[in-house]
Amino acid sequence: MKTYVAVIALLSIYGPLMGQDNAEPPPGKVSARIYSNLNWSLDSENPTTAFEVKRAYFGYDRTLSDHFSAEVKLDIGSPDDVSEFSLIRRYTYFKNAYLSYETGNIKTWFGLFDMLQFKIQERFWGYRYLYRSYMDEYSFGPSADLGTGIQYTPSGLLSADLILSNGEGYKNLQFDNAFKIGAGITLNPIENLTMRAYYAVHTRKEAPQMTISGFVGYRAKKWRIGGEYNLQRNHRFNKDHNRYGYSAYSTYVFSDKWELFARYDQLYSNILPEQETPWNLARDGSAIIAGIQFTPIQYVHIALNYQDWVEYAQNGGSEPFLYLNFEIVF
Repeated sequence: MKTYVAVIALLSIYGPLMGQDNAEPPPGKVSARIYSNLNWSLDSENPTTAFEVKRAYFGYDRTLSDHFSAEVKLDIGSPDDVSEFSLIRRYTYFKNAYLSYETGNIKTWFGLFDMLQFKIQERFWGYRYLYRSYMDEYSFGPSADLGTGIQYTPSGLLSADLILSNGEGYKNLQFDNAFKIGAGITLNPIENLTMRAYYAVHTRKEAPQMTISGFVGYRAKKWRIGGEYNLQRNHRFNKDHNRYGYSAYSTYVFSDKWELFARYDQLYSNILPEQETPWNLARDGSAIIAGIQFTPIQYVHIALNYQDWVEYAQNGGSEPFLYLNFEIVF
């Protein structure tokens, strides 16, 4: 039944649009984004130093008409697995491959496109090249997926979005008949203030995975401050296995070239019945990121920063590092 509803929705969006805008489209645009770093471990018992190219994105987007556009983007990086050898390999994935249609207050996507669940938080945090935003870093949902979506923006005060996707992410193929449905609403009640609420359910097996997120951010001329809370119930479809936590971050802009930033995350898991410790205690902890960014030219960002992950387990340790991160965009 869900499949029929999705097909009918797609036909209602795209059907009337066929045959429009036959004029020759303008040339497309090639783009690239590269993340690299030099890092030093501050652990006196296991000191390490390394150069890394963590990720590279190569894309091509083209406006096909007044309303249609398309984009394809490759993601070249290390797989998100737990193998100790994974960082010495590089894999290439399609990060984006989609058609979009935009008219008036409505924008739609179909194909493999960026999910909207944490895009506002990611842009507000602003330093994706050195540390991913909370929901992305702790696997609360994929950054891109196969599906279709629609965004309605009636005014600068309000925006609403609805997405139907596979739920497996852009690195995995769909292998069942379950879908993920996500809905979000973004408010800008006063100038410089942004608020967002998001809910998603992945209907698979007996324990559907549900994700709830809330974000508030304020942006002024010289600084910005934001915070978010995230809850995921039935993590990976395991009943009553919940994860939750928050992230707070701030930036002070000295000039066009210099910025000072800081962030603090906490990640928890619940205690199951008849258990004494949280079910995911080995991965519960807090992250600290702080540093300064230098922008010598528009297309290059350089950040000297401190990063640490502190485990909450009684015998847990910490992972302090000093990073020199680079982002090149062209």
